[in-house]
Amino acid sequence: MDFSIRAANVEDCKDIARMIRELAEYEKMADHVKVTQRDLEQDGFSKNPFFHGIVAEVPEQHRTKEGHTKIGYALYFYSYSSWAGRAIYMEDLYVMPEFRGKGIGKALMSKVAQVWREFLKASCGKRNSPFSVNAGHVFFIV
Repeated sequence: MDFSIRAANVEDCKDIARMIRELAEYEKMADHVKVTQRDLEQDGFSKNPFFHGIVAEVPEQHRTKEGHTKIGYALYFYSYSSWAGRAIYMEDLYVMPEFRGKGIGKALMSKVAQVWREFLKASCGKRNSPFSVNAGHVFFIV
């Protein structure tokens, strides 16, 4: 399956909002989703964004029956641990059901890890850091 992974941009917010709702429906928690497309646009693409995103996209010939080409996403933000220092926190990782098992989720997670390694190298000269998984969330720690 041909797909690409790239940094999200403001034009992706409509699809990210759609997939957030799909994830919430899968988790049987759709009534808990309060974030809107506009919230994503403001909070993720302002001068000081609260989060960053990565999207997985397929070519037009592999689009869904509904016409979607954006078929997965990861949202993450930088954090600070009082015990461990700098960290990156991956809030969501989602791939539409019909595209699962094709390495897309792994590629999204790998991209978040790459972003973290590049951040570490640029900010403090470190190349590798441990990571931990807690309650379905991934933390990359300096």
